[in-house]
Amino acid sequence: MPRRLEHNRNQTCRTRRVKCDGKRPKCTPCHRIARDCHWLQEGGTTAAPVVPVYQSSPLSAATPHETEYTSTEHPEYALQDPQVAKLFRHYITTLAAWYDLNDSKRHFKDVVPVRARYNPLLLSAILAFAAANQHRTLGEEAYLDIAEFYHYDSVRRLISLTKNIDSIPLGETLAAICLLRSYEIITQNVSSQSHLQGCYSLLASQRIHLTADLLSAGYWNYLREDITVALIEQRGLMITLSNQNAPAEPTEDADFASSITFLLGKIINRCLAVDSQALAPLEWEAMKSELDKWKASLPSYFDTIQTPGLGKQSSFPSIWTLRSWHTSTLHYYHTAMGILWLAQPAAQPLKALQRIDDMESIQRKLEYHATEICALALSSDSAPVWVNAFGPIAFYCPWLRDTQKRVEMAGELEKWGKLTGWPVSIIADALSPPSTTSMTL
Repeated sequence: MPRRLEHNRNQTCRTRRVKCDGKRPKCTPCHRIARDCHWLQEGGTTAAPVVPVYQSSPLSAATPHETEYTSTEHPEYALQDPQVAKLFRHYITTLAAWYDLNDSKRHFKDVVPVRARYNPLLLSAILAFAAANQHRTLGEEAYLDIAEFYHYDSVRRLISLTKNIDSIPLGETLAAICLLRSYEIITQNVSSQSHLQGCYSLLASQRIHLTADLLSAGYWNYLREDITVALIEQRGLMITLSNQNAPAEPTEDADFASSITFLLGKIINRCLAVDSQALAPLEWEAMKSELDKWKASLPSYFDTIQTPGLGKQSSFPSIWTLRSWHTSTLHYYHTAMGILWLAQPAAQPLKALQRIDDMESIQRKLEYHATEICALALSSDSAPVWVNAFGPIAFYCPWLRDTQKRVEMAGELEKWGKLTGWPVSIIADALSPPSTTSMTL
C-alpha cells in the first residue's frame, strides 16, 4: 500500500496535507487500510521516513477516497513504494523506447530515469504516463485512478515552475512535458493541447542549442508528437520552426532522422496550416529540391529490403529495413513527399480532361506513398515504430483505393492499439477513402 507519514493529533501530514486523528498506536485511516502509522518524534522534529510493509498487489481494493498515493516530493523515498517502483520500471523497460526511436544515446531510457530520482515533476510525469498505459493495455480501472493522481500532481508542479521560468531545469521539464502529452493522447484526449501549448511557450522564450543532450532529445520528441497530432488533424504544427534550430549536415543515423523530421515539420507548416497560401512554382521547386537532396544523401543501408513471402500473407508488398529508426525515417520522407504532391502548383491552366488526368496522377502518387508507409509498419514488430507511424498512417490511409488493404490496416491498427494503449479509433475513422472529386489542389 502507498505510504503516508502520520503526525501528532490535529497536525497536518506534510506529505499529503491531510488531518490525522492522532489515535495511537495507529490512527484511524491507517488502521482502516491496514498500513503502518509513522509519527513525528516528540519535540517537533521529524523521524526519518520509514519504508512500510506493503500488500503484494500494487492495486488496492480500497476505494479512491481511501487510497492516497505516495508523493513524489522526495523521489528516493517514493521509489521505496512497490507500486511506484513497478510503474517506474514499466516505463524504463517498455515505454522509454517510444522516445528513443531515433536516439542512439537513449536519453529517455538511460538519462530520464536518473534525473527522475531527483526531480519530482519528472517522476510524477513518468508515473502518470506509465499508469495510463497500464490502464489502457490491461483494462484495470485502478490504474486510471493512479494515472489521474500523478497527472494532477505533474500539472500542479508544472504550473509552479512557470512562476520562475529562469530557474526551470529545461531538459527535465521538456522531457516531462513530452511524457504528459503521451498521457493525454492515450487517455483519449488527442486533441488536447495544454501541455504542447505550455511547451511551445517554454521553447519560445529560450533558445535551444541542439546537441546530444536531454534538452535536444526532448525537443525532437516534442516535435514528433506535434507532427503526429498535426497529421491526424490535418493542420499546421503548434511550433514555428526556425532555421536557427535546423540540424547540422547529417553524419550519423540520428542526424538523418532529425533532418527529415525538421523538413517534414516545415512542409506541414507551409502546406497544411489553415491560413497558408498556395505555393508558387519556384517555392515548391525549392522545397522539393531540399527533400530530394536529403534523400540522395541517405546511406544505402537505409534502403528497404524486398523479401516476398517473408511475413504473413498480406495485400501489401513485403518490404522491411535493418533498423527501426530506418523505418521511421522513411515514413517521414514518404509523408513529406505526399504533402508536396498535394501542394504542387499547376504549371499552366488545365482544361477539364487535363484536370482529370492530373487528379489521377496525384492519386497514384499518394497511393504509392500510403502503400509504402503501411507496408513498412506492417513488417515491423516495434511498438515505437507503430506509435510514430500513427500520424502518417492517419493522413495517408484514406488514399488507399484497395478495399482489402484498408480492411487489413484497420485490423492491424486495432492490434497495435491493444499492444500500445494508443486510441487508434481516431485513425480507423480516417480509413474511408476521400472522393477524388473533392480533392483540393
